[in-house]
Amino acid sequence: MNGGPLRIAFLSHTGRSGAFRVGSHHLAREFCLLGHEVVHISNPISLAHIVKVTDAEVRRRARLAVPVRMHRIDGALFAVPWTVFPLTPDPIGRPFTLGSTRLLMRSMRKAGFGEPDLLLVDQPLLHYLVDPIGAAQVIYRPTDINLDPLTRAAEDKILTRVQKVIATSRVVADELAVRHPAVDYRVVENGAQISHFSGTDRDWGQRQGSVYVGAVDHRFDWPTIRELARHRPDERMDIFSPQPGNPPDLPDNVRVRGSIDYADLPQLLSGYRVGLLPLNDDPTNDGRSPMKLYEYLASGLNVVCRSTRAISARPLQDVHCYSDQHSAVTAFDAGLRSAPTGDGAAAAAQMDWPQRARLVLEAAGAAVST
Repeated sequence: MNGGPLRIAFLSHTGRSGAFRVGSHHLAREFCLLGHEVVHISNPISLAHIVKVTDAEVRRRARLAVPVRMHRIDGALFAVPWTVFPLTPDPIGRPFTLGSTRLLMRSMRKAGFGEPDLLLVDQPLLHYLVDPIGAAQVIYRPTDINLDPLTRAAEDKILTRVQKVIATSRVVADELAVRHPAVDYRVVENGAQISHFSGTDRDWGQRQGSVYVGAVDHRFDWPTIRELARHRPDERMDIFSPQPGNPPDLPDNVRVRGSIDYADLPQLLSGYRVGLLPLNDDPTNDGRSPMKLYEYLASGLNVVCRSTRAISARPLQDVHCYSDQHSAVTAFDAGLRSAPTGDGAAAAAQMDWPQRARLVLEAAGAAVST
């Protein structure tokens, strides 16, 4: 790649319509700040989703998807295509898009992205867009271990098209290398927007309880949450998630709340002593590189989390790991009792997204602009 501004495209699992900020959103912003041009395409909305029009998130995604056009956010262009059915790996290799792909390509060409210099893919189910986009270099950026057979099939298609893999953990890279040993593998972990979280420090004596902010799905450890809450009924425990599902019977000191806007997250976190990462024993948790780990640390919290291969590979101060409910209680008590040393926050500062973005470009073989 030349040393001038690059045209970089993303195929990502998460759009900018909701409460979550994922790695591709942060990278898109940082690439723009480095002087590059960026377009970000995420999972399409389908006719099946439109049926759920009463859901606020569906309405937000629909406003981005219909009509198909680019929306400029933080300097980057964001687009949400649409399909007839929810996005799944299908036997014909291409979903029914009702012309959405053609309209999307037209919008990209109009924005100057007819043939991007670099395409970063973290959603293998969007493999059908790789050829129409026609990027000079395609890189797969896996963020999870994929075990679902259909998703793995889509991942295999992507891996026949890429020049390189830049995984978010060594665990994820090693799992892929077993199936595709000939690919060039690099690792750049997820980070955090440190400047966003480090400016609202609050005295330890004013902080109380524990908090979790993020997705609640089949990988979330409700039994450990219940056990910790029963162990310390005097400490509040708040769970913030846009779709918490149907949690089991929980002690009264657990409050399950809705989503929290990313802009309000630093102020929220500054009121707690412990940030929770309650990962269950689902094997896909083993390779996750959670941004929340560094967001918690940058916000002055102790972190209590399950010990996974990806997390334990990088020992951090102020992070109290556990392997079962008994050790979780011990870790929880330690996190609530003593103020962080500050070493964890210092380590988090080394994981700032501007540095992460430069590392991704360097791993891709691109010159870094300023």
